[in-house]
Amino acid sequence: MSEPEGREQVLVVDDEPCSLELVSLHLAAAGYAPLTVDNGFKALTVFHQRHPRIIISDWLMPKMDGLDVCRQIRSLQKDGLVYFIMLTIRSEKSRLMEAFDAGVDDFLSKPFHEGELLARVRAGVRMVRMYDELNAQALAMRRSNAELSRLNEKLHQMACTDEITKLFNRRQAMIRLQEQWTLGTRYGQALSCAMIDIDHFKRVNDKYGHLKGDEILQRIGAVLLKSVRAADSVYRIGGDEFMVLLPMQAADKAFTCAERCRTMVESSVFADDEQSEPVTVTVGVSERTSSMRCPDDLLKAADKSLYEAKKQGRNRTVVGVEDA
Repeated sequence: MSEPEGREQVLVVDDEPCSLELVSLHLAAAGYAPLTVDNGFKALTVFHQRHPRIIISDWLMPKMDGLDVCRQIRSLQKDGLVYFIMLTIRSEKSRLMEAFDAGVDDFLSKPFHEGELLARVRAGVRMVRMYDELNAQALAMRRSNAELSRLNEKLHQMACTDEITKLFNRRQAMIRLQEQWTLGTRYGQALSCAMIDIDHFKRVNDKYGHLKGDEILQRIGAVLLKSVRAADSVYRIGGDEFMVLLPMQAADKAFTCAERCRTMVESSVFADDEQSEPVTVTVGVSERTSSMRCPDDLLKAADKSLYEAKKQGRNRTVVGVEDA
């Protein structure tokens, strides 16, 4: 039951030896590779082993007729189209409808003409190959869409995050600040903001180089993320500047969080073979007040607190709450 490589396999099922041989001869002469069996049970075995895509079966056979063969084939097939041609002497519409419902694709009346047999097989081969081509195109499109989705996600991350620290960037900080400002206006919720500067960061870059500076930025970003609540958000908004947005927190609670950030940074030693010294930050905190008209007012107030903390000697947290 072997066939030359590259030839389309056609499974032929018929309990009549003469009919079986005749179909096989016509198929072989036309360049196909016939796989011949004389009953439905053998057909299922061959289908399981060889996976032919074109099947020609007689309808009337003992024990398992052509309809049962077709139903079993349909239940066994997993991938790819199988084209099923039924050999029959029956022409009643009700029986033909029953065959279509069972999964039969085409019919060939007995006695058949060689040209009609081969034409129906060629039609089956075209259907199988068209199915495979469309399936391959759909698979390629799914892969392309998945790759496009990954690229879009990467572009989105690049647009939203800081390249060095992987924190959200200034653009995202302003978007989130506007969102929280709107929520605070609608529901009367408190909103605080902390502006954080690394102390004497230029001195670190000048002395140890930008690679060390980038490492410090990364590690401070990680420390800040560990120091805030899940509801808070941390952003890198400039060279050595970070911002922490503290929704639903008044000034006293915001100060506690900001101090936790500052002390955790101070207690972290950024060391290598050349240095072993703490890196500190200065923090300015502000709470939204009734006198503030827009998110930028909150940022200005936090910056003012930061400036005051620097005037007082750095490595400290200052809260400035405007009077209503």
